[in-house]
Amino acid sequence: MKKFFCVCAALFALGCSRLFAFGIGVQAGPVVGSGFGFGGAVTFKTDSLPCVFAVSVPSFNPFALGVTADWWIDNPSIKDSWKWFYGVGLAGAVYFSDSAAALGFGGRALIGTNLFLAKDFIELYAEAAWQPMIHISNGIGVSLLNFPIDIGIRFWF
Repeated sequence: MKKFFCVCAALFALGCSRLFAFGIGVQAGPVVGSGFGFGGAVTFKTDSLPCVFAVSVPSFNPFALGVTADWWIDNPSIKDSWKWFYGVGLAGAVYFSDSAAALGFGGRALIGTNLFLAKDFIELYAEAAWQPMIHISNGIGVSLLNFPIDIGIRFWF
């Protein structure tokens, strides 16, 4: 707990020093395609790089822990503080069930929209991604129809 508090305090101090701004938030939504699931994630983004990172629970049956790293190619303005974005990324997940475990990894192609409010302190967003995955367990499988759709909120410091 002490380490977590120290990391949070260091991130807060860096954000207040204006070396760079960072956003921390949560997102949730369904994963449709090769079945149906619902998951959530904690996200992190800096304003100095067009990268977004997330640690997620993309599935509860079987239980899974996932990570994503996205590179926003562009984030042009639609009107004022309303923008849209598109990009590519990588995804990975570890799946656990009563009888087995599996590893999944793949790429991502994403598109979405974001809106900044309260003097750019709050960012609301929605995104959809095509996320084909390779799964390794007792064999190798491929899921080409995997589409996570999320809405989220990020707070900027």
